[in-house]
Amino acid sequence: MNNLRPLLITVAVLLVFILAGNTQTQAQKFTADTVQVESSVKIHSPHKATMYSVMLPGLGQAYNKKYWKIPILYAGIGATIYAINWNTKNFKKYKNGFQDFSLYVDWKNLPEAEKAVTDEPTGKSYEELYTKGFDFENSQASFDKWFKTQLQNKKDSFKHDRDLSYIILAGVYVLNIIDAAVDAHLMNFNVNDELTLRVEPAVSYSAFTGNTLGFRCQITF
Repeated sequence: MNNLRPLLITVAVLLVFILAGNTQTQAQKFTADTVQVESSVKIHSPHKATMYSVMLPGLGQAYNKKYWKIPILYAGIGATIYAINWNTKNFKKYKNGFQDFSLYVDWKNLPEAEKAVTDEPTGKSYEELYTKGFDFENSQASFDKWFKTQLQNKKDSFKHDRDLSYIILAGVYVLNIIDAAVDAHLMNFNVNDELTLRVEPAVSYSAFTGNTLGFRCQITF
């Protein structure tokens, strides 16, 4: 199994939970019986944040002053690009090995008379994918079948992981745009400095239950 799959999964999960997290836009001050909510109004353009992230990943986060997200974003991009290159290189290697070995096995299984007038395939890239110096000429048919299957499985596995890496890279790019847009929208929420939520004990009376002790919430604008 490709040992880069855990890395790809980790990158995807990390970016989803960190980059797409909600931005804290309100500061809260607690006293014994009063909750004071404070914020400031800022003119901030979600459109600009979105377009900046479209043009260059991380630029929207910089516009939103979320600088701590940029290293995480580029770590994810770097990891996925590395995975793409690594899987592409190995896919090509096993693809060539599978093709060369398939041609060799077909030639090897020809009747002797036909084999004598047919040139042996020159491609030997499969030799470096097994034990060095192994005698493929005298190998058993069962081994040839097994080895061909292994080459095909490896080829398909690296192709799958390469394609998955491309999908994750596209996902990181889209997530970068969404994150910048959401952050910019949340920064425009306004809570007036004078808005106060007061929670205090209160006694209420009912003809059925008499006096009841509870809490009263009072909002002051």
